[in-house]
Amino acid sequence: MMLLPDYLRHQRHAREMPDGVIALVTSRSEVLALRFSHLTLTRTLDGWQTDKPLLISPTELAQRWLGLKGTQVNDATLQSLRPQLTAPRTLELLRSPDQEPIRITYYQQPQFWLMQNEQGQWLAVSVDSRYLFPLTKS
Repeated sequence: MMLLPDYLRHQRHAREMPDGVIALVTSRSEVLALRFSHLTLTRTLDGWQTDKPLLISPTELAQRWLGLKGTQVNDATLQSLRPQLTAPRTLELLRSPDQEPIRITYYQQPQFWLMQNEQGQWLAVSVDSRYLFPLTKS
């Protein structure tokens, strides 16, 4: 019991993000659907559902996207990357009908994903494309 305050303090710090790491989505609990150009994930009373076959559960995929974190990209680096940013894609995070959707623009680069979060910050996110798009071939 005497060590409990130290244990709780350690647990709280373990959940905090390291310096420079930023969440892609901060309003996770408000998101009712994730709409990509080729896939939609929708939150239901039974969990997340999808309109395409996946290699993992729709709930797992929604959690992956909503839990993404990255390192903020400074303006100089962003300007140097601009010539390579030729194929933008958009993810819409739908919330309640009276709220505007959150639009996240993202680009796939050879070594990382460049994503703009809901606050307009550009983040470098290092994950494999199969982690974000585990679609079946059918």
